[in-house]
Amino acid sequence: PSYSSVIYHHLRAGELAQEMKVEGEVPSHAVYEMLIRGCTIAMRRVGQGEVPDHLTSNMLKVVMRLWKDMHEMERRPDYWTYNELIRAFGKAGAVPQALELFEHMCGNVRLLPEERAFNSMYEMCVLSGNYAAALQVFDEHEELRKSLWKPRYTPVSFSLLLAAVAREGDDLHKRIQQLPRVLALMDRHAVYPRAEACEKLLSACIATREIGLAAEVMSLIERVGQDVDPEIAARARRTIGEGEGGAARSLDEPAVEAKLERRDSSNS
Repeated sequence: PSYSSVIYHHLRAGELAQEMKVEGEVPSHAVYEMLIRGCTIAMRRVGQGEVPDHLTSNMLKVVMRLWKDMHEMERRPDYWTYNELIRAFGKAGAVPQALELFEHMCGNVRLLPEERAFNSMYEMCVLSGNYAAALQVFDEHEELRKSLWKPRYTPVSFSLLLAAVAREGDDLHKRIQQLPRVLALMDRHAVYPRAEACEKLLSACIATREIGLAAEVMSLIERVGQDVDPEIAARARRTIGEGEGGAARSLDEPAVEAKLERRDSSNS
C-alpha cells in the first residue's frame, strides 16, 4: 500500500491520537501538526474548476476533527498548526475557508503570517485560479512589511505573484497593471524572472495591448540577458513599434490640421 493509503486508514480510524489518549498522554502541538500534515499529503490537489475526490473530502473531515480535538484537549493552536490547516484547505480546494483563516491570522499578533504562510496562500490562489485573491494577499503582505514584523519574500513568492499577474482570465487586463509593482519589488531583492516567465509576461502584455508594460519587460530581458523565444520577442517589438507609431501619429494630427486650415484660408 502507498504511504497515502496508510496515513488515510490510520487517521480515519482515529488510531494515532486515540492510542495516545488511552495511554493517558495528551498529543502535543507537534503531533497535531504532523497528523494534519499527514492528511494533507494524502489529499489530491483540487485544480481550477475541479471538485475534491472522495479521499480528499474525507481527509479534510479528519483534519477538522483533529482541529476540534485540539481545542477539546486545551491545546491552543499556534502559528504552525494554523499554517498546516491553511495548506490542508488549499490542497482540498476550500479557498474561502483558507482566506478566512488567513485573515484571522493577520489580525492576531500571536499568529502573524511569515513567508511559509504567505507562500501557501499564493500557491493555493494561483493553482485554484483565484488570481485576484493572490493579489489581495500580496496587498496584505506589503502592509505587514510596513510594520516591525516584515515577512520576507522568497523566489517562490515572486514566481507565484508573476503567475497571478499574467495568467489568462477575464480580469487579465486589470491584473497585469500590478506587473510594474511586482517587478520593482523583485529588482530590489535582486531576483529576476526566468526566460519562461518573461515569455509569459510578454504574451500577457501583447494580449492586453499594454505597450508600455511590454516595453518594460523587453528592457528587463535585455538588461539581465535572458534568452527568450525569438518569435515572442519579435511579436513584442512589433507591438511596441505599432504602439509608438500610433502615438506619434496622434501627436502629429494637430499640426496636420493646422496646415490644412492655412491652406484652405489661402485658397479662399
